Amino acid sequence: MAKHWNWNATVVEQKNGKRRVGSASGEVKAPTRKAARDAARREVERKGSGRTAYELRVF
Repeated sequence: MAKHWNWNATVVEQKNGKRRVGSASGEVKAPTRKAARDAARREVERKGSGRTAYELRVF
């Protein structure tokens, strides 16, 4: 059974030789914490090319 998981992460975006650091958060629906972590990472990377999630926390 799927559960709602909250997540937050530090996000680094590299674009045109510039590096920006920020944060992001959201909610995903997944059966396990590991699946939720993978879904959150995909969500961050889907929002923009060159975006990477660091210190991803799922709770």
